[in-house]
Amino acid sequence: MESSTLKQVVLCGAGALGATYAERFFALDPACIAIVAGGERRARIEREGLTVDGRTVHPRCLEPGGTAEPADLLLVGVKQHHLAQAIDDVRGYVGDRTIIVSLLNGISSEEILGRAFGAEKLLNAFVVGIDAVREDGVVRYSSIGRLVFGARSGDRTDPRVLAVRALLERAAIPYEIPEDIVHAQWWKFMLNVGGNQVSAVLRAPFGALATVPEVRELTRLAALEVMAVAPHEGVHLTETDLEAVFALIARLGPDGKTSMLQDVEAGRKTEVEIFAGTVVELGRRHGVPTPVNAMLGQMLAGLEGIARARRDIERMTSQKG
Repeated sequence: MESSTLKQVVLCGAGALGATYAERFFALDPACIAIVAGGERRARIEREGLTVDGRTVHPRCLEPGGTAEPADLLLVGVKQHHLAQAIDDVRGYVGDRTIIVSLLNGISSEEILGRAFGAEKLLNAFVVGIDAVREDGVVRYSSIGRLVFGARSGDRTDPRVLAVRALLERAAIPYEIPEDIVHAQWWKFMLNVGGNQVSAVLRAPFGALATVPEVRELTRLAALEVMAVAPHEGVHLTETDLEAVFALIARLGPDGKTSMLQDVEAGRKTEVEIFAGTVVELGRRHGVPTPVNAMLGQMLAGLEGIARARRDIERMTSQKG
């Protein structure tokens, strides 16, 4: 595939990250980006557009479950618990030559998408270093981070890799193509398991993760359990990898918040199952103790339960009124 043929990008999931990328693609060419969105979300995007760092764009919307000319590049940026629905929503926009890149956290979305659409369409990927926050429908960030991606084989000359690289350069989206994308994904998983979960439980912005000793230590302990289970899955993380986690956090805006903290503050479902849940399950499978992640998992499940109870009370109160 020639890089010049990547002209049509379809995005499923226009949260803080998705909206940030959509704005960059829209700036490149308004015709090159379309967002899969239906119902009130679609109406809001069509009415108000997407506002990212003071710039408002009005990308085209595609109906979930619809059909159209297949995308050259499909970006999937939903939460893990919405992935099954997203697969149904985008099926009509995937063709034989569509390249699929998952922006999801965790280490399982590529396998799930590969089963749905064919593993040959997938490039492994994740986003690191972005500190985008969405509040009242407006996205702001101080660091756009970079899209880390590659072929599972490690072949940097894979035509799909070259095509996506060329498109990202045209759209001014920073990227990295590592030698070992699977190792890199596990490093990001370690960052999420430590940083995202601890930030959400303690309501800690990036500045606290970087500088408060007790917060750093809890983050480290959660990340060490990822290091302990990884070799049983064929991946070897090192102390250098762990130090790189804290080096990255230190470069982010101190008032910025992880996506999981934003979910907790908004009373939304978190991705605790693919973080603590995955670590605990791998620990059980391989006989590796994972008490810190077991604790964090319980605490995050409790926070979700509190949010549900609050919504139930508010609903009953409004019904009585």
